Amino acid sequence: MLNYLRKFRDDQNGSMSIELLLVTPILVWALLSTYVYFDLFRVESNSNRAALTIADMLSRETGDIDASYLNTTRNILRELTYEEANPDYRITVYTYRESNDSYRRIWSKNRGMAPNYNNTNLNELQAAGRLPALADDDRAILLQTRTEYDAPFSIGLGPFTSTDLDDVTFQTFIVIRPRPGKLCFLRGDNTKRC
Repeated sequence: MLNYLRKFRDDQNGSMSIELLLVTPILVWALLSTYVYFDLFRVESNSNRAALTIADMLSRETGDIDASYLNTTRNILRELTYEEANPDYRITVYTYRESNDSYRRIWSKNRGMAPNYNNTNLNELQAAGRLPALADDDRAILLQTRTEYDAPFSIGLGPFTSTDLDDVTFQTFIVIRPRPGKLCFLRGDNTKRC
């Protein structure tokens, strides 16, 4: 009987199959994890670049902006991020008043990122140090974007750990000066907010 146990212990037939069976799930998990992490950084990079492109586009605009322009901007943002979900954004044009040391909203419009900003929101951002210093009566454009990311695979280890990569939201916050001078919004009744 002892002889059979020793023979069984020393027999190596089929050991490669068992090792492959044990290692394959780890290799597949590592491959999928690598794919998800690289995809996540790709979407984050595209989101930041798209927001910078839209901010630059707004800063160079010489004509008036209307609702159609805002809808088209959202389509451009979606194309630049390469994501199926519509990225949301908010544009706020504001000025600084040195007399009362406050920021004043000129106009604010959004697509999916409600609500529009008001003077209180701007002054809260100023108090938090998120808005740059401006000269008296100087103008700036604040562009905020939000892009949702859905991971193609859930790479957590089941009940053991969670990676929090399944639903990630990338947000950008860009302040830029209008280059030609003013960025005006043309309302539906043909009145301008400048």
